[in-house]
Amino acid sequence: MPEPLFRAVNESVISNSSANAAKDSSAFVVGKYEGVIINAFRCEELSQALAQLPDLLQAPDAELIAGGRNQNVRLTLPFQDGRIAVLVKSFGKQKRWKDYVDIHYRKTKAQRSFEAAQHLKTHKIGTPAPVAFLERRRGNLLEESYFISLFEEQVISFHDQIIDTLNRKPSCSELAPMLAQVAELCRGMHDAGYIHHDLGNQNILLPQGQGSDLGSAQIIDLNRGRIFPELSMRQRGQDLSRLNLPSELMQMFLDIYWGKPAPKALRTWHRRYVGLFSIRANTRRLRHPFREARLAREQKLHPEARAFPAPRDIWIWDDRSDQAFSALERKERVRLYPRGRSWRMLKSTVAAVWSLRKYYRSSKARAFSAPVKLKDRLGVALDPDGKSQVTELQLLNKLGTVPILLRFCHHEGRSRWHEQADLVKQLFATGHEVKIALVQDRRALQEPGAWCQFVYEVLELTHEHIAAVEFGHAINRVKWGIWDFEELKSMYAPLIELGKRYPEVNITGPATIDFEYPFMLAAMQQWPQQVPVAAISHHLYVDRRGAPENPQSGFNAVDKFALASAIASYLKVPDGKVVVSEVNWPISGTSIYSPVTSPFEYRLAKPGEVSENGVDELSYSDYMLRYIVLALCSGLVDRVFWWRLVARGYGLVDKNDGGELRERPAFLALQHFLLTLGDSTFVQASLPEQRNQRHGLYEFAFERPDGEHLLLCWAHGAAVATPVLDAARIEDAMGNSLGSIPKKLTGSPLYFRDITGLG
Repeated sequence: MPEPLFRAVNESVISNSSANAAKDSSAFVVGKYEGVIINAFRCEELSQALAQLPDLLQAPDAELIAGGRNQNVRLTLPFQDGRIAVLVKSFGKQKRWKDYVDIHYRKTKAQRSFEAAQHLKTHKIGTPAPVAFLERRRGNLLEESYFISLFEEQVISFHDQIIDTLNRKPSCSELAPMLAQVAELCRGMHDAGYIHHDLGNQNILLPQGQGSDLGSAQIIDLNRGRIFPELSMRQRGQDLSRLNLPSELMQMFLDIYWGKPAPKALRTWHRRYVGLFSIRANTRRLRHPFREARLAREQKLHPEARAFPAPRDIWIWDDRSDQAFSALERKERVRLYPRGRSWRMLKSTVAAVWSLRKYYRSSKARAFSAPVKLKDRLGVALDPDGKSQVTELQLLNKLGTVPILLRFCHHEGRSRWHEQADLVKQLFATGHEVKIALVQDRRALQEPGAWCQFVYEVLELTHEHIAAVEFGHAINRVKWGIWDFEELKSMYAPLIELGKRYPEVNITGPATIDFEYPFMLAAMQQWPQQVPVAAISHHLYVDRRGAPENPQSGFNAVDKFALASAIASYLKVPDGKVVVSEVNWPISGTSIYSPVTSPFEYRLAKPGEVSENGVDELSYSDYMLRYIVLALCSGLVDRVFWWRLVARGYGLVDKNDGGELRERPAFLALQHFLLTLGDSTFVQASLPEQRNQRHGLYEFAFERPDGEHLLLCWAHGAAVATPVLDAARIEDAMGNSLGSIPKKLTGSPLYFRDITGLG
């Protein structure tokens, strides 16, 4: 007599079922298998199919999703009047003692998977919907064991997605939402008391395709997990330690997971278990030699399978703050520095130090000592997109025909290069002097041929309309793609041909950033000797959270200008010319658009929990004017380009989510400065004694072409008494006339107009 499809379940099966299982499931016996099924899936057609599960798994239409000892197979099974796609996880046989322990003490893998899925679904945590688990036992031996869940069609593993993203041209706006999906899944899972114990990238599924209605991230492979009333920081850190992300992205992930700056305890436990897991991973060949040999053979057979890029080759673009994003923590970056990097900087510095001492003294002595004509010495950088270009050019017209700097970024591609080239021609036609900057990415160093092609194509498009080209960008920051001086030498390879093809175009470099002059000296050792340097170009930020007069290692802005000029003289650059090709201050409150904050938002942070980096808009305006005056009037800097006209996190003009533009105080201040002093001549300066913090009164005298004499004054540090001057009127930084003379000067510059007795 055939065995009935359904029969009574013996007491042992009932006792092994979870006492806390959700009410929507019940004990299930079909054919020779026993288990539990979700009641919504209980029907005659599906039960008949599950009774023949081993045969179905071998059928031609069964799709193997993952092989190995435990196999995942996709099946299409009958259900009511239609069919459903399910994933069957078939657990392979294990050692007898493990069977005994599973059956009597900790439940089998299939049952644990089913109950974990129920638990997660109850707490609304993403996981494929459980259908049933089925087992066949012989005494204390587990002969067959299956966990069945619905098959998720439009998904991709986090493992595959992050690898694919990092191997393309990733951006923070693409990565941050992906990390947020995964982080919120992990946080919800842990808050529900579930610890996964195998939380690798491959065990997280992401919805695939476009649109916000595709669903949320899901967790799979639940058989190793455990359910607790509450998870400790140690358990959370341990569970997250198997996620594979570049180190800085991982720290970012922990913050997203926590919803605000992650607590120290979580980071500490996470680091500890990452170290332990690293040891485990690095000894895998010793522990599983045959399996690892098999995987190595499979890798050779399928070389097209993508893997994580090498740490040095990870290059991410932060499209909110328009800069490369550092995917690696500082400690890891330092560890990856090639041997000899520091030695080359030390060697170049030692060779130059005696001469630089002489040139530096000379530069300091001539600062503010001679008249300086300001015409065409102050420029602005642009980077408009197609939608905002017309509006940005209208704003530019308010500043007059100032010099312009445009970036050409290697990673942006040919269509963008041509778009920028058209803008160069348009600006040239309207009377602007244009300088371009060639910006590398990691691929430029990996594929020198592609970099050369980019350089020659851009110059062919623009050489008739530009005055100069800056070669390279922030080369002393590895996040911009350059790790050693040999790579830098390779990047400089097109310079010789460039000089021959376009001798009329001035070439500037090396475009280092910040106060790292030993690197500048070592970099110039790689510059081709037959290519003249028209000017030392430098991205010289002084104090991105404070005043330009503030010292760093004893050097304030003027001291740094003097040292840069000394280096230019040492390198035989004509007239010791220095160009500051990038400078700004980050603006506080601009969140992900700021160049000094993380490219994601803290969803659970309360006001004050996340430290504000940057300065307010009025301070930005004041610091900008003070920097420009100190740089140009010192005579140590030939030209300053402000980065940039429009940018939400740091621009002269703000741009909101809707694309609307708002002129910040700094734009109005720069407009008034150019209108008042753009064609004037700096005459003389009175500065505080150059000691300690350089606090005190700063006075700069100018003469306009119409003969007017005026002073621009401010105080650094504590307010000082306003000097007694015979001025026709006093204007604030934005050109507003003041009704009365203020008793004290502050850090906000004031114009004393049409002064008599000055000249």
